[in-house]
Amino acid sequence: MDEFSDEVRCLDLKSRFRMSKKAYKMKMNNVDKLQTKGEKFTEDNVSCTATPPPYSAIFSGDAVPLGSRDSIMEKILEALKKDDVKVLGLYGMGGVGKTTLIQEVAKRAEAMNLFDEILMAVVSQDPSIRKIQDQFASKLGLSLGDDKESDTVRAGRLHEKLDKTGKVLVILDDLWKHLDLQAVGIPSPDKHKCCKIVMTTREKDVCDQMDCKNNTFSVVVLSEEEGWHLFKKMAGDCVTSAEVEPVAIEVAKECDGLPLAIVVVARALKDKNPTRWKDALRQLRASAPTNIKGMHKDVFSRLQLSYDYLDGEEIKQFFLLSSLFPEDNVIPIEWQKRYGMGLGLFHQAGLGGTIQEAREKADSFIDILKSACLLLDGDEDGTIRVHDVVRDFCVSAIASKGQQHVFLVKSGWELTEWPQIDCYYTAVSLDCNNIKQFPRGLNCPKLKCLLFTGIRQEVNIADSFFETMKELEVLDISAVHIPLFPPSLGLLGKLRTLCLDVCILGEMEIIGNLKGLEVLSLCGSRFKDNKLPVGISQLTRLRLLDLSNCSNLLIPCGILSNLSRLEELYLENSFDEWEKESEEEFYIQNRGRRERYASLSELKSSSHSLTTLKGMHVKDVRLFPKDLFFSKLTTFQIQISDDLVDNENYSRLKAGLKVEFKGSSIAKDHGICSLMKRGDYLQLSQMGNMKRILYDFVRDLKTLVVEKSDNIEEIIISEEGEAVFPQLKFLVLSRLPKLARFCNVRQSRKPVQSQSLFTDEVSSKWHSFITIYVLQFSFSISTFKPIKRNSNCMSQNIGNL
Repeated sequence: MDEFSDEVRCLDLKSRFRMSKKAYKMKMNNVDKLQTKGEKFTEDNVSCTATPPPYSAIFSGDAVPLGSRDSIMEKILEALKKDDVKVLGLYGMGGVGKTTLIQEVAKRAEAMNLFDEILMAVVSQDPSIRKIQDQFASKLGLSLGDDKESDTVRAGRLHEKLDKTGKVLVILDDLWKHLDLQAVGIPSPDKHKCCKIVMTTREKDVCDQMDCKNNTFSVVVLSEEEGWHLFKKMAGDCVTSAEVEPVAIEVAKECDGLPLAIVVVARALKDKNPTRWKDALRQLRASAPTNIKGMHKDVFSRLQLSYDYLDGEEIKQFFLLSSLFPEDNVIPIEWQKRYGMGLGLFHQAGLGGTIQEAREKADSFIDILKSACLLLDGDEDGTIRVHDVVRDFCVSAIASKGQQHVFLVKSGWELTEWPQIDCYYTAVSLDCNNIKQFPRGLNCPKLKCLLFTGIRQEVNIADSFFETMKELEVLDISAVHIPLFPPSLGLLGKLRTLCLDVCILGEMEIIGNLKGLEVLSLCGSRFKDNKLPVGISQLTRLRLLDLSNCSNLLIPCGILSNLSRLEELYLENSFDEWEKESEEEFYIQNRGRRERYASLSELKSSSHSLTTLKGMHVKDVRLFPKDLFFSKLTTFQIQISDDLVDNENYSRLKAGLKVEFKGSSIAKDHGICSLMKRGDYLQLSQMGNMKRILYDFVRDLKTLVVEKSDNIEEIIISEEGEAVFPQLKFLVLSRLPKLARFCNVRQSRKPVQSQSLFTDEVSSKWHSFITIYVLQFSFSISTFKPIKRNSNCMSQNIGNL
């Protein structure tokens, strides 16, 4: 027990407690001092924030030199050097290379020391103010506070930082709509002289909304040469082999100059064997590149965003119509409008709206789609084009998998039999085919649009072919010979648009059963016995009738008078055998012919609704009823003369009228005079004994031609002495031997002095554009300075009068 006591002594608990208490106090005092001292430190003096890497390091990929892109980049850099340029915009379709281009601009601007700070943020379709602020703050090494801070407070801090930075370039990539710069914290370029904004977007309208003014740059697809250059760079040496190169060239063409598609396809096929290349080409040509790695994910996903962003189902359907046309073809806008009318895509223009309202709606759709770079301008006026990759997207990504729009599109003369058509298809397009036999029936209860274009072959349509197509709204069968239409055609109760263009048409009276038809196009077609089918007279809801380029056409009496709702009538190079209004006169002058053709008086039934009358040719002014007035007519080309003017310039006129009077006198209240008030082109000739032309109401004329009238002495008499031709661009006076005065002021109370033909404003405006052609007549003007002329012809600028 004693030994144990010597080795293990009892602990002094009191002493230990006293020492522990003292140690605790010492520790707490030191901790408090350290914490107090630590509060004085901030993120600015604790450590130095790492310098953000330069853009040359961030965007380190070596850009492939492309002349078209380099020229745009140079223009942007030059614009950024100018003090008066504040906001610039780049726009183009998805995948065209806008982001790559603007990254190169950032690298070049940084290397040239144009700015003290260059900030770049990806905005995207659904912009988040906080995400944009964070992207800028990261580049600036700036803390915007914790997550509890409001966007407004964060914007204030960002604005304060940028305001002290000096020259700042802000790049907003992938902008879809107007962005409030103040809400983000970006100084206004107008107030902050050193701040400039550059943005990329898919829609030109966004550039306008962001006040880019004229500083916008369109980024388009690459040329074939540049596309191939980029493709070779991305695909590598394998494309140089003799077996792969010809296939690779065709594959590159299928990408149609779209950089993203070129890069995706080239990288997917890099170092692949010739079999894989041939398979890829087949897929691309079939508009089904589903097995090409990255095509759907990278390319189609970008196009899907643009498609989804379209506002409304109608414009989406209108856009999808462009994929029904052959690849690489220009698309006549008129065709797409007529198909859209049949599908009811423009009903929002107004309940029971007019065709003109539908056209305006379609034009707005086209503008929106062009602005979004989903449609492109065609090579000719009145046409559009869809990029091949965009078309493939429509066919394979939208109209092949959805429930609402399912398309089958095939083309080529080698197509000799109808393809397999499933019951869920909503649109079928067989273009430029060599099919001669239509099947007995197609099980297509959802089909709304059927387009069939042949190569002038004769086709046999089975009697029951249309029986299961009760939902069909648009039918176009063109460039074929149809001896007989099947009775099942009359079952298409919902059909609104029927196009039978450039056809040889046999028996077709069954057409009269299509009571709901509103658009009928027979352009360039020939008919049995050259006569328009009488069954058309039963189409009382018809609003558009196109008979242009139907050579030797005869229109039996009574058809036009039944079309009381007609709004547009096209007759270029077509019917001109208008009959006398009086039956007695007809039988006296046409002995032996019992059948009468249409007279102009038949148009009285639709005169209240007609807005367009193009290509009408009347051989004698006396055939034109004096009480035929077209109250709503705004677009017309009417020739009342023996000779038919058939040229491109005349066909483009919005409102053109040519009248040969042949000595007949026309009263002021005649229907022809009402047309003169609305024309922009007026040609008058052979006015017999008429000495004076008093048409001081003609104020919208752009071209006036007066010719072949031996007794005309005065032209355009103004009672008030004011300028009567404010819009005139061209004036042609020919073979008027007695013409003495032009635009003479009669019975004026004020002294008559030398006057200009136009007001000072108009004369100044058109000084370089307006030309008077005065041909072969003696000329003197009592109120104007004399015109110098030679014996044959004079051409003088109106500013010299």
